[in-house]
Amino acid sequence: MCSDLHEYVCKYKRSSGSAYKLVCELTGAFLANAWNLNIPKIALIEIHYDHWMSTRSISLSAPAFGSKIINSVIDVNTAFNKEIRISSELKEQILEIALFDLWVANEDRNWNNANLLYDMLTDSLVVIDHGCIFNTATFDYKLSLLTQNETILCSDLARTILKHIKPDEKDNILEKIKERFVSIQEKELKLIPEIMENIPSNWNVNPEVVSSKITELFDRKWMEECWDTFVEYFNENWNG
Repeated sequence: MCSDLHEYVCKYKRSSGSAYKLVCELTGAFLANAWNLNIPKIALIEIHYDHWMSTRSISLSAPAFGSKIINSVIDVNTAFNKEIRISSELKEQILEIALFDLWVANEDRNWNNANLLYDMLTDSLVVIDHGCIFNTATFDYKLSLLTQNETILCSDLARTILKHIKPDEKDNILEKIKERFVSIQEKELKLIPEIMENIPSNWNVNPEVVSSKITELFDRKWMEECWDTFVEYFNENWNG
């Protein structure tokens, strides 16, 4: 429970070293918002001593990354697939999430781990957990494309939704998503400084390393490779 009287799920800096996983969480949230994906409200949270003292050896000297709890959601799992209400918005949502994850190289939302919530009030998917973007927080090497098994497209959830995409609507849906994907480049100049300004100094990360990694996402060749790979994986999992 925080000072705004809302509850948050928190991830915190576990040692005196650099908190690159938290940088991934923060960056993923900002980028997901730029894509207009549904995501819990985020906040940087100072956890008071008396709230964490029971954890004994853990010292929370730096702000935690917090995701506001949404009371109207349920976890997406295998049983959930039978209850899902297929809509045109949901078809586009699952595809946008898959493309987004390819773009940010998120290795933790895949066939075996949805990392999604479902909002029962809005009948929409909510994306969570971005600590494994940039190929699981790899800042020392260039971005690399996900394999098909590392994407949500080959999950039971995606296949349940994708089989409802009819041949005559497929091209229209893909065109819409491509237009949104291309338009993200226009936000680069504003997004990167905004993300960098919000990274706490006591996360002890190298700003130049982080800025350089985020800039890689907007490289034209990388974006083209992500789109081509997305279409390939989509076609292989679509049963139209």
